[in-house]
Amino acid sequence: MNYHCLIIDDEPIAHRILEGYLKEIKSITSFYHAYNAPEARQYLLENSVDILLLDIQMPEETGIAFLKSLEQRPVTIFTTAFLNYALDGYELGVLDYLVKPVRFERFQQAVERATEFLDLQQFKSDVQKSETGKPETITIQSGQKQIEIQRLAITHIQGLKDYAIIHTPTKRFVVRETMRDLAALLGSSGFVRVHKSFIVSEEKLVYLHRQKIEFDGFQIPVGRTYKVQIKG
Repeated sequence: MNYHCLIIDDEPIAHRILEGYLKEIKSITSFYHAYNAPEARQYLLENSVDILLLDIQMPEETGIAFLKSLEQRPVTIFTTAFLNYALDGYELGVLDYLVKPVRFERFQQAVERATEFLDLQQFKSDVQKSETGKPETITIQSGQKQIEIQRLAITHIQGLKDYAIIHTPTKRFVVRETMRDLAALLGSSGFVRVHKSFIVSEEKLVYLHRQKIEFDGFQIPVGRTYKVQIKG
């Protein structure tokens, strides 16, 4: 698939860096530059965008305020010099959070997650509920195809508005399901809700640093109301 990206940042140097990175990623075939929120909003009214690369601290309107104002939000990756907005970003369904200066490898990882999500979203998969309450596997219905995921293979789940991404060590699955229903399906044995947008396997609750869980290249924020459930 080919995707269109919108860069929103008030700093020209940031645009030059991100443009150079995007040119190295084959699935991004076009992109547009906006230097403030009003300019970006006007562009979105007239054009279809798949991925937003969004700065936070901008004049006139912050990236967070801008994102809140959108009725239809493209897949969004925050690119910011500030560390302390990750919780706010994930509350808004942001896919990833990059801190400047952004290394190409980390940027590529984030964009590939976004394009993979967009690819998988096309299949419109649904979780099949089990009558047993605690199944060993979770079954996903994708068209005429059924996929079984071993419950113990799930490392974490990320909620993105109307969808959720189920992560395993080797694959990711996008399903139309709420985080509340997925938490109920998984149960409390073996999994912990650490944020409104994240459920994590207890086996991955290994390293806590600055209210984040870090493992296998992932950084997952810990919500204030969920912190008491985690054993440090």
